[in-house]
Amino acid sequence: MEPPLKILCLLDEKVKPGDRWLWKYLPGNNDELDFVGNTGVADRFQQWGKLLDYYPAFWRSGFRALRKTRQIPYDLVVAWEGKNGLPYAVLRRLAGQHHPPLIIVAFNIRGVIRHFLSLARFGLRSAARVVVFTPGEVQQYQRLLSLAPGAISYCAHGWYDPMRWYDPEKAELPGALAQAGRFILASGRSYRDYETLARAIEGTDVDVRVSGRGFNLGGVDLPANMQATGWLTYRDLRHYLYACQFYVVPLQPIDHAGGDSSLLHAMAFGKAAVATRSPSTETYIEHGETGLLVEPRDVAGLRQAILHLWRNPEEALKMGRAARRRYEANHTIDRLAQRIYGVVREVADARPA
Repeated sequence: MEPPLKILCLLDEKVKPGDRWLWKYLPGNNDELDFVGNTGVADRFQQWGKLLDYYPAFWRSGFRALRKTRQIPYDLVVAWEGKNGLPYAVLRRLAGQHHPPLIIVAFNIRGVIRHFLSLARFGLRSAARVVVFTPGEVQQYQRLLSLAPGAISYCAHGWYDPMRWYDPEKAELPGALAQAGRFILASGRSYRDYETLARAIEGTDVDVRVSGRGFNLGGVDLPANMQATGWLTYRDLRHYLYACQFYVVPLQPIDHAGGDSSLLHAMAFGKAAVATRSPSTETYIEHGETGLLVEPRDVAGLRQAILHLWRNPEEALKMGRAARRRYEANHTIDRLAQRIYGVVREVADARPA
């Protein structure tokens, strides 16, 4: 029996008393967990605007984590995503803190941090391990951030299974959805290319619903068959995912992970996906088996892929069933918890005696 660990977790969500986050999917685990959560973070702007209403909250969380790790003898700190881990990593370097070891999970370099790579390099020297969700990012970040090979590793992403508790017969559907016929769904805010999607379905008979932030759709001339739902709550998003014919992930040209959580959510509902090629979609979609991949900003290619599945619903259903099987085999939250915990124990066991 491995000795239990005392771990501080940095998250951008509130953890209810008694909840053990990923650890509740590890039967028999006795680690002692503490949390620094970050809730109610404003996200009204994109790019540089996030310096005003988004990132400051994570620096405040970093200060709270620094105080806690000075007061309490934790064995490890585990941060979810760079927005939680990097501020704390920078602050602990400035404070000369070397213990406890820091692991940043679901890390990538995107957004404003790309303009502050020197700051990222500085902070990440205090991280024992960085975990990424696409294999190509391993060598990319070794180069960009001067990380040693043993300081970064890939593991496959996983997501909660909404079908464990979703009962369509008892679902109270939003009014707009209750009146809907056949439609496809796109959702998400980060690096979405809704302009290309709009042009791809313009003039077709495809009914598209889009859940995004205001800045995602600002300036996009929506055709009559593309309806913005506003930013759906998680409860309503589940209803839309269950009811849609298939899912679309239109992305800007990116060289980092993006859209994988949304994609895995759709896979869990057994939906085929049409998606822009990116590190995440190429990792989690089997082209021709669980979905279709198209090149970035390829209006004609995106239209062709969407129309193909729209006009061949049986093929979309077949791909959706294959997506669900792939999700069950590789991408459940239980499997993610096991993979992340393998990294946790590896880092913990490597500590000097």
